[in-house]
Amino acid sequence: MSLSQLAPIADILAALGVILSLIFLAYELRQNRKQSELANWRDLLESLSNFKGLSNNLDFAEFLERAERDYDALTPAEKRAFGMYLEQGIHIIGNFVKHNDTIPNKLVGMEGALHSLLRDLLNNKGARAWWIETKPKGRFMPQTYVMVDTVLDQYNKV
Repeated sequence: MSLSQLAPIADILAALGVILSLIFLAYELRQNRKQSELANWRDLLESLSNFKGLSNNLDFAEFLERAERDYDALTPAEKRAFGMYLEQGIHIIGNFVKHNDTIPNKLVGMEGALHSLLRDLLNNKGARAWWIETKPKGRFMPQTYVMVDTVLDQYNKV
């Protein structure tokens, strides 16, 4: 067999090698994307866990109870602390909601739990007073306003 007769076979083998390399590359990219998404979800879960853990400090938990009952009775520094606490919770929960189309199968059902958490965070006299004061300041993305208003509207209808 001459070299000119082997050339088409070599071309076919080379093309097959390129195709197999592309298939392998696509597989690796898919695996990397999955791992990246899982890492992002782990980070979100950790931030949520840390946020919820703030109330493990009994002094802070008592402050939250006071703030939820009567926002207007708080000092300016306490209003700031309560407001930053609520904002942090809203942002963390909002991140979950924003990425809910990428929820891994193992976390399906989390949306309902997060909605309940947001409802519990905001459906008290102090948080509603804070929202009325804070909403006009424009510190949130438009979808966040919709999310918070929806939760508060649902509470007001009950």
